[in-house]
Amino acid sequence: MDKIADYLYVSRQLNERSAKQAAQFYDIKTVICNRPDSEEEGQPDFETVKQWLEAAGVENIVYLPVTVDTITDEQLREFQETIAQSPAPILAYCRSGTRSALMWALNQAKRGVEVNSLLRAADLAGIDLTPMREKLQQAYDKR
Repeated sequence: MDKIADYLYVSRQLNERSAKQAAQFYDIKTVICNRPDSEEEGQPDFETVKQWLEAAGVENIVYLPVTVDTITDEQLREFQETIAQSPAPILAYCRSGTRSALMWALNQAKRGVEVNSLLRAADLAGIDLTPMREKLQQAYDKR
């Protein structure tokens, strides 16, 4: 689990132990799942992860599955609105953390945050968004 912004952490797929740690050690108040169920054999489904989080004391848990190649403006809006309306700190997770970091970065680019700054913030959180540079630049240019 790595901090990408003051209010937001990103993480790879949660398991029962990491769900408990998110609540106990990071005091996570909101969790956003960006990973579709059944994306990979053996992954826990959203309802299972939600039960782990609820047992650990996290009350605000949102299912917003996306795939990198098909992220829509509507999904970006929903992600941003969820962040804006939810108690922090917030944790967004997917298979590796990259998709969740990309959702945050695309929204930031649309708000006028320079792409190199976003790439650096993601890098500091252990996420390499350089393969998505063009997508981020397009979002920045459309603002």
